[in-house]
Amino acid sequence: MQSGASIRTRLFASALTATAPLVVALALLALVLYENQKAQVQTDTLQTARALTAAMDREFSISLNVAQALALSPRLRTGDLASFHAEAKAVLTDSFPGFTIVVTDRSGQQILNTLRPYGDPLARHGNLNQVEKVFTHGIPLISDLYIGGLLQRHVLSVDVPVRRDGEITHVLSIGLLPDTLQRLLADQRLPEGHMAAVFDPQGVIAARTHLADKLVGKKGVPALLERMTQDHEGIVETRTLEGLDVIIAFSRSAKTGWSVGISRPWTLVLAETLNRITIIYVMVAVLLVAGIMIAWVIGGKISRSVRALADPVVALGKGEPVVVLTHGPREAIEVSRILKTVEGELHSYRDKLESLVAQRTAALQASNSELEQFAYVASHDLQEPLRMVVSYVDLLAKRYGDSLDQDAHEFIGYAREGALRMSQLINDLLDYSRIGRHGEPDKIVNLRDVALQALDNLTMALADAGGSVQVADDLPVISGNPVELVRVFQNIIGNALKYRRPGQPPRITVTAHKKDGDWLIRISDNGIGIAPEYRDRIFVLFQRLHTRNEYEGTGIGLTSAKKIIEMHGGQIWVEDTEGGGSTFCFTLPSRPAAK
Repeated sequence: MQSGASIRTRLFASALTATAPLVVALALLALVLYENQKAQVQTDTLQTARALTAAMDREFSISLNVAQALALSPRLRTGDLASFHAEAKAVLTDSFPGFTIVVTDRSGQQILNTLRPYGDPLARHGNLNQVEKVFTHGIPLISDLYIGGLLQRHVLSVDVPVRRDGEITHVLSIGLLPDTLQRLLADQRLPEGHMAAVFDPQGVIAARTHLADKLVGKKGVPALLERMTQDHEGIVETRTLEGLDVIIAFSRSAKTGWSVGISRPWTLVLAETLNRITIIYVMVAVLLVAGIMIAWVIGGKISRSVRALADPVVALGKGEPVVVLTHGPREAIEVSRILKTVEGELHSYRDKLESLVAQRTAALQASNSELEQFAYVASHDLQEPLRMVVSYVDLLAKRYGDSLDQDAHEFIGYAREGALRMSQLINDLLDYSRIGRHGEPDKIVNLRDVALQALDNLTMALADAGGSVQVADDLPVISGNPVELVRVFQNIIGNALKYRRPGQPPRITVTAHKKDGDWLIRISDNGIGIAPEYRDRIFVLFQRLHTRNEYEGTGIGLTSAKKIIEMHGGQIWVEDTEGGGSTFCFTLPSRPAAK
């Protein structure tokens, strides 16, 4: 390129020169995207398989625990089979994984089956090898898939020994249908195109999301079965029984030997990658054409923009915006750009500071969102073991209540009370994590209706306390979330009923008036009051000023109220009530709060 070429020519040539490396970069990008997409699909699918395996183990564990508990039943061990038949049948609720409970003697003959009335003739056990193993080894076992002796269809079972005087006399089995595992797969709601299957230790399909009626009871594809015998988890590229080319992620349980496999067709993986590459290519092509056109236009303007530098110099000296020359010689244009650069440096510090603030704000918002999601998931998942604790404590009290002394009953009461208290704490924490996640737009809310709704919810507490609540007629109409605002009034009024003076019925008033353009709501009581040094602490999560023996509660109610008020654009605080007690004050905007 000649040194005397115009700016327009130089810009146009530069844009064209950049095209060649761009094409190479796009080709490399396509390859990287494909490899990354493949690795990501394998990782995601394997994680899902692990999660399904863990869920399957939980189902088996529940049945195993119940089977071991039933094997210790005094009715069974004393031979009162009629009573034990009723006891076992009571266990088979809709939420329990098993569908039948069977007791088998050493010969393999069923002597009790909850699918039949007690005393009816029964067939031999459908899995005699499994029964013999339990008698031989004396340990609980989970069977492979087999044809049940009574139903004559595919079943599996959890089998445990029944001992009397140290000897194994019977085998107690809890039967499970493949339908249980089928529901487990369906509950995962796998993305479209995914297929999942459950395999017993011999590689036989026990459940499948697709064509289950045809494939349950058949062996899986050989390539997958071979890998499952070698590794406890991994990725296999093979073809399904339907003839689809897929990648399969599998995970085998170390406890039971059962496995879960999840497949994804290669066509979906390739389609997703091609879609991404196509979008990138189109965007780059548009930008490239636009860049060439802009370079041509700008080059023409610059070539006609040589002018005197007086105006830019004077503007920089006065602190006014520097305008880059649009006409004049090349040297003048360069000098004016330098002046513009100097001006830009002065503004860059401000821009950097604003950018830093924006980044910190975004990071904080992301952290808060992750924390709320964690609280929700953790609270939800903790409920299941607590329900199990309460159920087993109740079962222990019911089954062995006559043989336990007073201390044991007291200990059982403590355990049950603690589990229920933890359950309430988790529910409160779950409600707290849901605040602001309703996803619905604000509505026009009459605060008097909200307060009256809260009083309806507190009817029993109000009657027990013998108190009264006066709600002013002139409470305002605002924009907000009615459900969450009811929680605010209910938490504050409920606290006033709880923390009342001994021997004095609570008296509570709810009023409102304008303050600095916003509404100020005041809820006053004649209770025990709050010392000034504790007034900030009461709004902190889990902070309590009294022991649970004095007053019940989890320490979340006022924290929830504070969060709701602040999300509506207001503030909340506590003041003394004239004559004793506390006044909870909070503000709400008279106009809709900014989101």
